[in-house]
Amino acid sequence: MSTDPDAQLRRHNGEPLRVVISSFGSEGDCAPLITLASRMQGHGDRIMLLLERDGAVRARDHGLDAEALAGDLRSARRQAKGDPTLQLGFRNIAKWARQTRRAAEDADVVVGSGLGAQASHVAARAAGLPFVGVTMFPIVPTSAFSSPLALLPVPAVLNRPTHALIQHLLWGAFGRALRPVYRQWDMPPLPLRFDDHPTLCAVSPTLMAEPGDWPATARVVGHLAEGVGRGLVGSPEGPSERLSPDLLSFLGAGPAPVYLGFGSMAVPDAGRMRDAVLGLSSDRRVIFSPGWSGIDVASGPNLHVVGRVPHDALFPRMAAVVHHGGAGTLHAAARAGVPQVIVPMGGDQSWWAGRAHAAGIAAAPVRVRGLDARRLTEAVDEAFARASRACDVAAEMASEDGCDAVDLAVHGAAGRG
Repeated sequence: MSTDPDAQLRRHNGEPLRVVISSFGSEGDCAPLITLASRMQGHGDRIMLLLERDGAVRARDHGLDAEALAGDLRSARRQAKGDPTLQLGFRNIAKWARQTRRAAEDADVVVGSGLGAQASHVAARAAGLPFVGVTMFPIVPTSAFSSPLALLPVPAVLNRPTHALIQHLLWGAFGRALRPVYRQWDMPPLPLRFDDHPTLCAVSPTLMAEPGDWPATARVVGHLAEGVGRGLVGSPEGPSERLSPDLLSFLGAGPAPVYLGFGSMAVPDAGRMRDAVLGLSSDRRVIFSPGWSGIDVASGPNLHVVGRVPHDALFPRMAAVVHHGGAGTLHAAARAGVPQVIVPMGGDQSWWAGRAHAAGIAAAPVRVRGLDARRLTEAVDEAFARASRACDVAAEMASEDGCDAVDLAVHGAAGRG
């Protein structure tokens, strides 16, 4: 599909589309939507992003209009023993619906994603606007594979039931939390269905083929990736210019290092993970991004600690990428042609870890509990053996452009295609 901005503007008939994109989630949920919004804004559309607090800050840093949705995921994960994401959703989903409807008062279409997708759908219906769902993992029932949120492997005959059961449980639970909104807006509860609006699964078709039993409204469109098309608003630099001088200096001082980072995840045993990081760096060059992990470690001769860094600029220069299995990080490493080690910590991450291992681009998934330097080093060595296959998969993914596909679908839903 064309990513030429002049062609896009001609397609839009010179009239900017007014789009609200609403999603509550961590880095893996927000970053792809910021990329999408930047692409659409670059083509002349007017975008309002509603994101979790950290995501809204990053969106504004990229020159986008953004508002923070209720709830602070970073603080909640730091304070909770388990993952508090669902509880945050139950407490705040009615607020998200109201925020989305207010933002959509002068909009043409609502795009919903992440934990707040149901709230966005209800808000769009209440406002009489078309709705487009964008997911970062497959949620539409299929017999091709089990739900990414299923806790245990199941026989193939139970694949579709796992999707249906989990979706109905979540839809029902969030629906109960949305009852005050339904009463306030004098509307019946929205039924769970996927055949009356576009549901766009923003994952690579190289990593996950589109199931043949999905309805026509559901599609696999490709990852919403940085570094494709014109890229992010406010970030015209090439890959090297987007990395700090001290990071570039470390990269140039020796062979390609191993990247290690767990994004927005709170690590169960930060002290043990710290020891594993230090152990890995005892005989390998390592770039470590603490993220929300709570791991406090200082840079050393073989270890360089970084803050948030653009994956599309850094990963092609890595020997391997160790991460938690979030779809965004996994896709960035796959597109960079770098083998992976995945240490899943919750949600859909175990499913993605298995998918990457089956594709030949990642070592066997590593359990986070009990992880030490020896096991981490063994997994990195296993990943190195998959470098050739990782390069082959990257070549297959190179032409994929999920942003353009979602852009076209949003305009089509608004009658501007």
